[in-house]
Amino acid sequence: MSDTEGISLEHFRVLVERAGLSLSSEELASLKPMFDFYAPQVRQLHEVDLGAEDLAVVFPPGWDPQN
Repeated sequence: MSDTEGISLEHFRVLVERAGLSLSSEELASLKPMFDFYAPQVRQLHEVDLGAEDLAVVFPPGWDPQN
């Protein structure tokens, strides 16, 4: 399946159920085009190799974002 075809509705239904959601057929059909649009971009994010870096967001005590 090419990226332009997107995911099949049945595979999309399985993903939605794995996420713990219970959507009607109409809701699935209306949500699927958004999934198909964003899936390639999310795939690129997952493929980024950040190396062995330990990523974390840290806010030191007294940190002021205005300064």
